[in-house]
Amino acid sequence: MQQVLSCSCLVKLNHMRKGYLHQLLFLGLTTCALTTVLAQNSESKFPELRPRQNIYVELGGNGISFNVMYETRLKKAADGIGIKAGLGGFSSSYEKVFTMPVGINWLLTKDNKHFFEAGAGLTFLHYEDTWDPWGPGNTYNPYPVDLGGLTVDKKNSVYGHLTLGYRRQPKNGGIMWGVALTPHFNENGFWPVWVGVKFGYSFARK
Repeated sequence: MQQVLSCSCLVKLNHMRKGYLHQLLFLGLTTCALTTVLAQNSESKFPELRPRQNIYVELGGNGISFNVMYETRLKKAADGIGIKAGLGGFSSSYEKVFTMPVGINWLLTKDNKHFFEAGAGLTFLHYEDTWDPWGPGNTYNPYPVDLGGLTVDKKNSVYGHLTLGYRRQPKNGGIMWGVALTPHFNENGFWPVWVGVKFGYSFARK
C-alpha cells in the first residue's frame, strides 16, 4: 500500500513539475512577445539604414556546445528587439548531438558600443548514443542521459533557454564578441549555471 501511495505521489509531483515549467516557458515567451510589440513602437537612439545583422560562433550558450548563429534587429537600428537562429552540435566515436536554437533578444545600449543583452527562446535537440555495449542483436537504451546539466530522456526533444549578458559591438560594424549567462530548462528540470561565449562580425549600414 505504501509503495502504491509513493508511486502516486511521484506521478503527481512529476505532473506538477512539468506544468510549472510549461507555465514558466509560456510566461517568458509571452513577455518577450509583448516587449517586442512595445519596442516596435519606440524610437531607437541609434538608427541605421538597415537593421543591424550579426553572424557569430557561440561556444556553449543556447545550443549547449558549438553553434553558428545569424541574428538581425527587427528595426533599422543597432539596438532594440531582434531575432536569431543557428545550427550546432558535435560528434564523437560514441555519440552525436545536433542543436537548432531559435530565439528573440533585446539589446540595450547608451553609447552604441557596449550592450546589455536579454533574451529567451527554444532549442531543438537531437541526441544519439551510438555506443552499444551489448553487441549486435541486443537492445541498449542510453536514456535518460545528462547533457549540459539537463536530463534528456529521448532522442528528439525541445528545451527552453534564457540569455543575460554583455556584448561589445562596434558602432560602425566590425568584430563583435560577448559573454552571457544562458540558463536552460525542460520538463525534467532547470539548469541555471550555463555560460555562452560568442565571437563574430557585425554588419552595419549607416
